[in-house]
Amino acid sequence: MKRGVSLYLDLVRFSAAMIVFIEHFRERTKRAFSEIWVSHPFAYTHLFPLSQTAVIVFFVLSGFVIAHVLATRERTPLEYAASRFGRLYSVVVPALLLMLAVNYLITLRYPDAFDTQGDRITVFFDYLRTSVFVSNFWLWREFEITGAPFWSLSIEVTYYIGIALLVFIKGRVRIVSLVLLCLAAGPTMILLAPTWLAGYGVYHLSLRRRLPAAAAAMCWLTSLGLLLLCPLIEIHMRQPMPFLRMPDRHVGGLLASYAGAGLFALNILAFNDFSDWAEPLLRRFSGLIRWLGSITFALYMFHMSILSFFVVYPIGQIGSHTQLAAMIGGTFLLAATVGHLCEQSKGAYKKAFLWVWRKFARRVSSPPPAGPGIQFSGRPEQGL
Repeated sequence: MKRGVSLYLDLVRFSAAMIVFIEHFRERTKRAFSEIWVSHPFAYTHLFPLSQTAVIVFFVLSGFVIAHVLATRERTPLEYAASRFGRLYSVVVPALLLMLAVNYLITLRYPDAFDTQGDRITVFFDYLRTSVFVSNFWLWREFEITGAPFWSLSIEVTYYIGIALLVFIKGRVRIVSLVLLCLAAGPTMILLAPTWLAGYGVYHLSLRRRLPAAAAAMCWLTSLGLLLLCPLIEIHMRQPMPFLRMPDRHVGGLLASYAGAGLFALNILAFNDFSDWAEPLLRRFSGLIRWLGSITFALYMFHMSILSFFVVYPIGQIGSHTQLAAMIGGTFLLAATVGHLCEQSKGAYKKAFLWVWRKFARRVSSPPPAGPGIQFSGRPEQGL
């Protein structure tokens, strides 16, 4: 991958996470401080449709990056699985622990804050399904654990598994495995799959074709402008699709997802063709961009828990600038510190996965112990 393209994707990734953060910040503050915020200009900065486009951008980015790693360095199922495990759980484990702690502290002040608080077995299985990324499967009831946007992560991990089945398995086993995965995952993940595959496909397309730099720059600018207009589809087409397990259960939300995925895939393709022009500018800020990219996943996974905590346990007067500064500053402080540590711990999680796998493989492949009075050797007649 070109250095300029890599820097651009890091910048886009952080920008998308910021859009999601701003929308959730607005939601939390407006809901908690409705009387104070009713006349505040920020209360009307509604980014919900654009935040859905930002999530679709994450899906396209994910498909693009997975295509790159499969083509360049993760050539075996074990390498692929270990890398995905390290990348995910280095952030997911701290995010789950943070959610548990914050939700517990919230219930101390508001015992009835969560509908399922009285059913501890249900809560346990909800967290368990969330921890293994199957929370959005339609095999069980729909639920949401307050604290992190795991619904999108569940979808993304399903696509990780699906593409691994396509790449590493052959013949009828691949077909049967994909069918079973689709049956387990359900219609939402099947309908949103083209958004992830758009990123996967555009990576391979970028290796085979190239536009003149000037035309590519114009195409990039046009696709970016149209991408920002995608929420209009979602706003004006509100026919309900209640079976969908995504925040906007309407035809418009699904069509906007397809349009956003196609436009952002085109945006990446165009940028790739004129990245040699843009790289000198991006390189000047490469340190900052790389740092922002490194904390993006943590920002995305941590921010809802932190915002919820500061709403329930405010610093300063409710709705004051002090509390709002604490909500924003606390979120970025935790994302920058813990998120940086999470980024550094990926290798440790990957090594732990490989160690467990080797132990399991050695145990499975080792021959069974001989029974009493029976000895095995190279000559079968001995010991019989």
